[in-house]
Amino acid sequence: MRATFVVNDRREPGAEQTTTLLMSAALRRGHRVFVCGVGDLTQTESGELVATGCVLEAGTPASLVSQLATAGASMEVLDEQDLCVVRTNPGRDESRRALHIAALRLLERLEERGVRVINRPRGLSRALTKLSLLDLPDELRPRTLVTRDAAAIERFIAQQASRTVIKPLDGTRGRDVFVLGHGSQNAKQIIEVVLRQGYVVVQEFLAGAVNGDVRVTVIDGEVLEVEGQPAAVARVPSREDFRSNLHAGGSAAPSSVTTEMRDAVAQISSLLEAEGLFHVGVDFVGGQILELNVFSPGGLYPSERLYGHDFSEAVIEAFERRA
Repeated sequence: MRATFVVNDRREPGAEQTTTLLMSAALRRGHRVFVCGVGDLTQTESGELVATGCVLEAGTPASLVSQLATAGASMEVLDEQDLCVVRTNPGRDESRRALHIAALRLLERLEERGVRVINRPRGLSRALTKLSLLDLPDELRPRTLVTRDAAAIERFIAQQASRTVIKPLDGTRGRDVFVLGHGSQNAKQIIEVVLRQGYVVVQEFLAGAVNGDVRVTVIDGEVLEVEGQPAAVARVPSREDFRSNLHAGGSAAPSSVTTEMRDAVAQISSLLEAEGLFHVGVDFVGGQILELNVFSPGGLYPSERLYGHDFSEAVIEAFERRA
């Protein structure tokens, strides 16, 4: 199979990132892997989509990172590929957001011409902000307010039984996420700071969130499992920070997938299918969903380290079936 991976920048992936693990797994399974960035696409006069990037040789994730950093550029016609895997993350590349939007539109046209694209560009475009969480059934997510009205935020905080989470509508890796309690002395200042970035998401603070959350990898509407072991990782906050994001100082620990979590995944599977979101990371506190991660969903490296299973190869096998 000829597979193209589209990333933010082809020199960016690290050895422990899910994207690199998937590339390595695809190469182990004998596929040809080409990598390009969102700024490397060209729509030709004849209607083909071509890209500047590099073809990888099989190797460890660390060796792939070295190849991506040093390999010379070559051109590929993406219309001739069997599969295009979109592993971009606009939230980590805000200065080039326009490139991401254009790339998704170009890849949507590629899909219309018959190339399988995972995740589907139209579904990714609709998920560019955290508004996609509002598509979930009310009982599966925290009470949520999206607004730019500071007074509405203050009223929402006052109505909560305990603490409240406030964060930008656009954001990633736990950046600019705050927890406010009743009577917080700096609440107005925090609200003002977050509002500077645009729309704000305000959510009730779930009781179990003090212990972190659980990232569950979902493939084709089902929990990813290898030999009966789910790809699920508890993300535990440090003593100094309430955020459980691994990039914000949280740590990974083994976790089970509860019946509530499986029921929730079953409930949203039709939504994911309709949006073309084949590979998704779902963040749970108890049986409620905090976030759907559809751009470059991670979590495979800690899952493989904790459980000793090759989840990356299982994902590629699923991609093969879909392609």
